[in-house]
Amino acid sequence: MPRIVFTALILLLAGCTAGTRYTIDIDVLSFVPQDQRTLNIPAGSGSLLFPGANQEGQLVPLPTRLDILERGQIRVSARLQNTGSTPLLVNYELRLAPESDTNLGDNSGGDIGVGSGSATVPVGQTQPIEINLTLSDSENKSALDIIRAGSFRVAVRVGSSGSGGSLTLEQGEIRVTGRPFALIGN
Repeated sequence: MPRIVFTALILLLAGCTAGTRYTIDIDVLSFVPQDQRTLNIPAGSGSLLFPGANQEGQLVPLPTRLDILERGQIRVSARLQNTGSTPLLVNYELRLAPESDTNLGDNSGGDIGVGSGSATVPVGQTQPIEINLTLSDSENKSALDIIRAGSFRVAVRVGSSGSGGSLTLEQGEIRVTGRPFALIGN
């Protein structure tokens, strides 16, 4: 019996080393209702923030602070469709903010823009867009710090010019990796 307990203790402690890493995958789209994943882009020019009816973005609830995070990856993919009669010019930017910031478009209260791009969609065509960001203490650290703090908000800001179209979110994934026993040391 003591050998079994000793063996179990050894196996348990082996999983608690400073080298142990955990990866958390967050499917951000799972928080966005299916019927709210498409943004209708009106004719003319302007800027829209989506999802969220009042610039608040989508809340991604996390149960606790994640100070243990060392690195991460954000992937967002969407499809632009031009339903108008002129080329659709679009600029897009991923926005992140702490849970308490309910206006992701004002650059105050903690919201930041990370990952941006632009596209020109010909009449009657669709075009995929993608944002793929690495998060670490040396790349996009502000975004990693927002996620480390716990629950956060996310949105896409879309600036457009044309005679109308749509943007449909197809993927929104955040993957973070951390060491739960970082205090033990190597």
